[in-house]
Amino acid sequence: MRNATFVTGASGFIGRRLVTQLLARGEGPVYVLVHPRSVHKLEALYLRWGVDRTRVTPVVGDLTLPMLGVSAEDAAMLRGRVRHFFHLAAVYDLAASTEALVSANVEGTRHAVELAQAIRAQCFHHMSSIAAAGLYEGTFTEDMFEEAEKLDHPYFSTKHEAERIVRSECTLPWRVYRPGIVVGQSDTGEMDKIDGPYYFFKAIQKLRRLLPPWFPAIGLEGGRLNLVPVDFVVRALDELAHREGLDRHCFHLTDPEPKRVGEILDIFARAGHAPRFVLRINPRLQELVPRSLREGLALLTPVHRLQAALLRDLGLPAQAMRFVSYPTRFSNRETRKLLDAAGIRVPALEDYAWKLWDYWERHLDPELRLDESLAGALGGKVVMITGAADGIGKATARKLAAAGATVLVVDRDAAKLERMRTELEPQGWRMGFHCADLTDPSQVAHLAGDAVETFGVPDVLVNNAGHSIRRAIEHSYDRFHDFERVMALNYFGALRLTLALLPAMQQRRSGHVVNISSLGVLTNAPRFSAYVASKAAMDAFARCAAAEFADSGVEFSTVYMPLVRTAMTAPTEVYRAVPMLSPDEAAQLVVQALIHRPAHVATPLGLFAQVLHMASPHLAHAVMNLAYRMFPESRRALGESGPSAEATADQVALAKLMKGMHL
Repeated sequence: MRNATFVTGASGFIGRRLVTQLLARGEGPVYVLVHPRSVHKLEALYLRWGVDRTRVTPVVGDLTLPMLGVSAEDAAMLRGRVRHFFHLAAVYDLAASTEALVSANVEGTRHAVELAQAIRAQCFHHMSSIAAAGLYEGTFTEDMFEEAEKLDHPYFSTKHEAERIVRSECTLPWRVYRPGIVVGQSDTGEMDKIDGPYYFFKAIQKLRRLLPPWFPAIGLEGGRLNLVPVDFVVRALDELAHREGLDRHCFHLTDPEPKRVGEILDIFARAGHAPRFVLRINPRLQELVPRSLREGLALLTPVHRLQAALLRDLGLPAQAMRFVSYPTRFSNRETRKLLDAAGIRVPALEDYAWKLWDYWERHLDPELRLDESLAGALGGKVVMITGAADGIGKATARKLAAAGATVLVVDRDAAKLERMRTELEPQGWRMGFHCADLTDPSQVAHLAGDAVETFGVPDVLVNNAGHSIRRAIEHSYDRFHDFERVMALNYFGALRLTLALLPAMQQRRSGHVVNISSLGVLTNAPRFSAYVASKAAMDAFARCAAAEFADSGVEFSTVYMPLVRTAMTAPTEVYRAVPMLSPDEAAQLVVQALIHRPAHVATPLGLFAQVLHMASPHLAHAVMNLAYRMFPESRRALGESGPSAEATADQVALAKLMKGMHL
């Protein structure tokens, strides 16, 4: 009696859900193809399905072998028993190699057809993809196949060829299913990998961190992407497979009303509480450029490098850009009639996008493994941190040492260094302690030479040592030495050490220089002209150096640090009522720079201040002047003794509104 079902790809994202659906039907046993190396994974699947081997029976085989590598004994056992043969196993990855795609998608389908015919299955169900249409210009209907065009990408061509094998070589009754871009479940958001629209989630998250949610953003309009949740695909597949009289038909498991890329990104931006893409640019405007010129530019190495750099900043893989101008629409008129009668419809993306985002941010966001990432990025590496015997530097040193890095602590205060050594040596971390005054050229030269000789060339240099002065310009007319001494440490000291280590980094073709700058550079903070100018000088050097070393493996990052409660800010009495970061929180910003190596790390408020200054400098000056007048000069800056007045309610309110700004 034909009451059994055979499934390939049963452990995959769609497959394991299809098995659940089949079991719910209460039909005969389900046989699942299992690679010899994956047999151990079955126990977890049995728990998921809530059954044992009497309901779901493994058949050991291999997609890449003739007859799927199924033994003669197993083939004989299956012969004449299988009613539905579901072939879901394939490589669903645009970034996979051509060899892997051909082996799994093309040869794997041929081998599946061979086995299905050998065991005389009643119907062969092939999970194809809308990729089988290639990049067809226009509407692709369910009865179209040969009309596919622009199949140059191996993923598109192998999915097309796999479907051709079913249509032309399978002697059994067959049915073909072409789902759209499959995303997570509409009820739970569950997904097993980052693919399709998920490629853009990191860029949306970055935008959320840079700008407040009410800030209007500019995005792309793009073509229409056909997104369908996995639960819809499984329900539709199960329903259509068990309907009578549908053999030798193709079914589009797609959304009849697909949205444009810009609309989709805007929906996910809303789900992630990021700025909305209120203005969208159509990427097809590039077609105004003559095709010959576009193709010629695409062949140039500098163009490839610029494109790669842009995608890296956005956090997007190159394959994601194929979807931006997707030209194909998919008609599912006949399939929709069948599914509507069964009450199966594609839910609106707006209704479940927040669940996809929430699941991604809770389970798939790479930053969830930040501690693992820190150990992976810097474990076993040598990191030199200046000004590291206290405050931000010390907190950062502890995190890096705990992650397995060799940390070289540099500070000019010998007593603090010794206390830190005594405190941390019992941890057994790999650390070196160096006493050096970075304003002294000979001490810097000795520091660099001694560190390299003992530990090797540092993989990372964190220029954290600094000196700050809070004093208005009008009270500094006769204090030129204030400007000289902050420049001597914050710029020349950091620069001198950087130049001492750069040649070896360049020769090794790897290195990372992280400069701890100030939010005041972005906000043009009053009373900090000497300090901000010295930090801005190092920022300018880093930008120039980043351009020069972009092809040498040496990278530069700048962290625009807001106010942090350290010994540097302690002398300013009014700051006692001002909200600040703790050294540990500040160290997390440094860790972000060390792991991801961005050009800069800054708070949303700092970036907003920078944008405001670019858009309306006079308005920015007026805002900062308001803060300047509200907060008085400290008695210490005026050369007076005695405590300063307590902060007023207005000052505290403004400080909370402008959290982290130097006031």
